[in-house]
Amino acid sequence: MIDYIYEVNKGNMDISIRLRNGLQLRGFINSPGSDVKAFILLFHGIGEHIGRYREWAGKFAKEGRGFMAFDLPGHGNSDGKRGVISSYNLTDEMAETLISEYRKTYPEVPLFVYGHSLGGGIVLNYLLRRQPDIKGAIITSPWIKLTFEPSAFKIFLAKIMKSVYPSFVQPTGLVTAHLSHDTGEVKKYIEDPLVHDKISAGLFHSAVTASDYILSNISKLKVPVLLLHGSDDLITSPEGSMEIAGKSDMITFRLWEGGYHELHNETFRDEVFAFISNWIKSKLSESN
Repeated sequence: MIDYIYEVNKGNMDISIRLRNGLQLRGFINSPGSDVKAFILLFHGIGEHIGRYREWAGKFAKEGRGFMAFDLPGHGNSDGKRGVISSYNLTDEMAETLISEYRKTYPEVPLFVYGHSLGGGIVLNYLLRRQPDIKGAIITSPWIKLTFEPSAFKIFLAKIMKSVYPSFVQPTGLVTAHLSHDTGEVKKYIEDPLVHDKISAGLFHSAVTASDYILSNISKLKVPVLLLHGSDDLITSPEGSMEIAGKSDMITFRLWEGGYHELHNETFRDEVFAFISNWIKSKLSESN
């Protein structure tokens, strides 16, 4: 449940939740006020944190849409060893807790769940396994397939280590220049003290297992999904997104020509935002 609100500033509330394992996760809610038309719940990518989305949240607020985000365990300002998430059972619990608390405060306001990269895989896995009652989901550059295939040895090692030492961490190997064509955004990422390059054996194994599950079960998707991927993404493969888009009528897919991994930080991010905003608007109009 929500533990407390520790700062309120111009409609932004910095809050925290505590999971059953005792980990405290820190986040924020950006609400446009009483005229809120919808809310968006974000799950971020590996090694980053929700502070990198505050400007994005402000864009949604200007259109009457609230934005809620929490740092994943082992990320940003949340508790936990850097890069360590024991399994997706933990992220499923996180999603269930947040959606449950959200419903208590905004029972009539439509909810969209937004996942980027690792967060995209987390959200798709959650949608398929738990089938939550939400209005829709926005997925960008999801971890379905990587642009390189992890070696069989690395996958085997992760499988072993997740049982005997799940918090064992290795570097992610992420190349920062592949995040965006906007060099200013890349520089901010490199200099951000809350960013890290760690991934645990438990998290890696969960991500790979979830990707296989998504590829095999995406036809069972019951929630409308907007799926976006850059054609030149060198981190997560656009082919994975194209594959699942071809297996589900619930997915609206857009391949952004020339786009790198972080479409929300690309040089054409205003176009990306407008596309997302218009899709949300179309889903909201369907209920009227």
